[in-house]
Amino acid sequence: MGRSGTTLLDKLLTNHPDVDVLSQPMPLIYVEVKSRFLEEFGRRKYFVLNDDLISRDYTQENFDGYLRSLEWDTSDLSDIYNRMHAYSGQKTKTDFSIVEDSQSFHGFCSVINKCLTLFKTNCDSHYVGSKEIMCEEFLPYFCENGYKCILIVRDPRDVLASANYPKGEEYVGGKKPTLFILRSWRKSVEFASQLRHNENFHLLRYEDLIEKTFQELDKITDFLGISNFKADHFEGGIKDREGVLWQANSSSAVRESFISKRSKERYKKVLSNDEVAYTEAICHHELNWLGYEVDMNPVNTDIINEFRDYDIKGNQELLPNYSSSQSNIDLEIRRLEEFRGFFNF
Repeated sequence: MGRSGTTLLDKLLTNHPDVDVLSQPMPLIYVEVKSRFLEEFGRRKYFVLNDDLISRDYTQENFDGYLRSLEWDTSDLSDIYNRMHAYSGQKTKTDFSIVEDSQSFHGFCSVINKCLTLFKTNCDSHYVGSKEIMCEEFLPYFCENGYKCILIVRDPRDVLASANYPKGEEYVGGKKPTLFILRSWRKSVEFASQLRHNENFHLLRYEDLIEKTFQELDKITDFLGISNFKADHFEGGIKDREGVLWQANSSSAVRESFISKRSKERYKKVLSNDEVAYTEAICHHELNWLGYEVDMNPVNTDIINEFRDYDIKGNQELLPNYSSSQSNIDLEIRRLEEFRGFFNF
């Protein structure tokens, strides 16, 4: 999920000599693959990466099977990379153009492997990977094929504050309906719960990363089977892949030390009481499962019934009343009851 510390995590990891992490090198690859999958059974969407695990109308097995059987060639990649050339969501740009050949790719892994060869990477690294957001539905397939997958989650109240009330640059576009953002956040947790026992999957919380940085990094390096970071590793600061001191991608604070903790619980200064209560209701099961403190136990469903967004511009898929439409209210209240035990492990 965007605004969850993904950039901080990728910068920390790429400082390890055995790890080279590209930051969002191929976002439209995931969008295109998911779009083509949905089109196979007549669905066209703008926000194609926002299907949560519970309420979507296809199974993970359907999607994994599609990824296994994917047949692409170089022309498919060239078209997407041409579109990404001017796309701000692609943070790491290619060092050279797609080679015009007739290479064919069978399965999504072969597409991803080819994409990684289009960038200048550290060939001495044990791991070369990429950081992307909003594409959790690809994780089961990657885990099945031996890729090491790390998912970071952040308190949804802070995610909401950062997404809808940023200081400075807008990192995820204009203000979106609260329910839309929270459903996208829940998607991460749903996949985390499903993959929690997979040997190729690792979950961490943003708050733990900034408060117990080396302890969390040790867990990751152990997961990857590489040496731990040394205690003085970041004395010179966090550097990017080019060895340049990284200026933190934060909409809420200027970093004054190794890792600032000022972004934690920023929501208390930014969100209204209604927004906080609504978030705790909509994400109630997930917050409890992840160990975040909430003021509301049990949930008062009146909060869901009465909540109203404001200053939402909306579009053809996200109407301004997305959070308060009766159909979504009914769905959320029903979900609270039907999935009460989904996260009780």
